[in-house]
Amino acid sequence: MFQRRKNFTTSVLLLILLNIGLALFIFNFIDDTETESVTTNVFNTENNQVIDTLGKNAKSTKPVVDVKSINAPHSLHTTSRKSAEMVVMQRPEWKFSNNLLSKFEELTNAAENGDNKARYILARNLNYCFNSPIDKTALDIKLTQALDYSDSALTISRISEKYKYCIGIEQKQRKEFYNYSKVAANNGYVAAQEYIGTITPEFFMTSQGYQSLEREDFITTRDNFLAQQIKFLQQAAQNGSIKALTRLSHIGNAQKFSKNNNVKSAAFNQLILELTPNNEIHNRYAWLQEKLYLQLTPEEIDHAFVMSEAWLVVIKANGTLYLEDDE
Repeated sequence: MFQRRKNFTTSVLLLILLNIGLALFIFNFIDDTETESVTTNVFNTENNQVIDTLGKNAKSTKPVVDVKSINAPHSLHTTSRKSAEMVVMQRPEWKFSNNLLSKFEELTNAAENGDNKARYILARNLNYCFNSPIDKTALDIKLTQALDYSDSALTISRISEKYKYCIGIEQKQRKEFYNYSKVAANNGYVAAQEYIGTITPEFFMTSQGYQSLEREDFITTRDNFLAQQIKFLQQAAQNGSIKALTRLSHIGNAQKFSKNNNVKSAAFNQLILELTPNNEIHNRYAWLQEKLYLQLTPEEIDHAFVMSEAWLVVIKANGTLYLEDDE
């Protein structure tokens, strides 16, 4: 009897030690992609709609390439396990039918009074106008350059249309696009977080006047931007943004995380396959996942699955979904 109790106690202690070891490993593994706390929805509910991801109105997500066909372990199967209901959030339209100047004062006043939607719309417009000719002289120069390098009437038309849309907005105002978007992103506005995720480091450094910094300061400023960009993308992804998930997957493919890039890409790919109702996107990432699987060990595949499962819990708890094609 004593021997049985001793064996039982030993087994329990071993199980506890194994669980502690696994928890510590997972924590260390996902150090720079840790899950954020569950956040509240940031868009007005009047613009929301409910999608039944498992019901009769759901789109088919059958991939062209089935990851199962390469005998992947269960952790990489693409069978959907979406929650029965997720709220589809609509991003606001940001471009106006008339020019920006007609709405500029209204937008800036709303932004200064804490309206994150206004900040996002203003940021998108100022970014759109950033490279537009500032006056008639600049327009003539740009049109002449376009004629020298292109005979496309469409190119000429687009330059003229953008000039008319952006006229009256000074260059120092245009460069404020990043500050407006950053404030909105810091406040949890998912569309602004997604948008910052699309800004290239080169354009950030040039548009914000950092291109002349000394080398060490330049690298520090650029790296800080990249870290902040990843943070915003993670927050957006955990609120159900497919755009943010695809961007994070691409960052991993480009080996821009501090470590475990391929594993993290596999985890983000898996989340895309779980959540997107778009056939084309599902097929593309099923194919990418198949290629990536061939580069991973069984242990790395298991790690990717653990990470994707942890994120999926947060996404489902937040209960929102931002689709790819509503703009």
